[in-house]
Amino acid sequence: MTRRGSLIYYLTAWILGCFFMSLAVWTQDMWGAARLGSGLREAFGVLFFNFYGLVFGALSALIGGFLLRRIAALMGCRTPFHWAIFGAVLAPILISLLGTWGRRMDAAGQSSFHLLSLLTFGPKTVLEAGWWLAIPAGAATGYFLGRVQRAFDPAPHATAGANQPSV
Repeated sequence: MTRRGSLIYYLTAWILGCFFMSLAVWTQDMWGAARLGSGLREAFGVLFFNFYGLVFGALSALIGGFLLRRIAALMGCRTPFHWAIFGAVLAPILISLLGTWGRRMDAAGQSSFHLLSLLTFGPKTVLEAGWWLAIPAGAATGYFLGRVQRAFDPAPHATAGANQPSV
C-alpha cells in the first residue's frame, strides 16, 4: 500500500469505472433488445458485460483515473461532488477520443490484435452504444474516486494543528 493510496485509487478507477460503464452499456443493450422475460439472460448479460468491460476497459479506465486525479489536483477540488462533475465531463471526452481512434485504426486495416487494439476496443464499443452513456458512468466513478482520494489525502487542518504547540 502506498502512503497516498495510489494502489486503492487506481484499483477503484479500474473496477468501478469499468463496472459503471459496463452497466450503462448493458442497460442500453437491454432497452434496445426485445424483452424475452428471461431473468437468466439478464443476469448473464450483466456478468458478460462486466467481465469484458474489465478486460477491454482497463487501460482507458486507468488513463481516465490518472487524468481525473491530475485535473482535480490542479483545480483544487476537495469534495467528491466536484470530482463527479469533472468525471462526467472527462469520461465522454476520453471515450470519444479513444473510440474514434479505434474506428480509424479499423478503417485503416490495422485489425491485428495488439496493445493499441486493447486500449481502444472498450471505448469503441461504448462509442457505438452511445457516447452519452459515459456521462453517468463518469460521474459515478468520479464521485467514488473523490471519496478514495479524500480518505488518503491528509487534511490541511490536521497538519496545521500538528505543528502548533499545545497550551
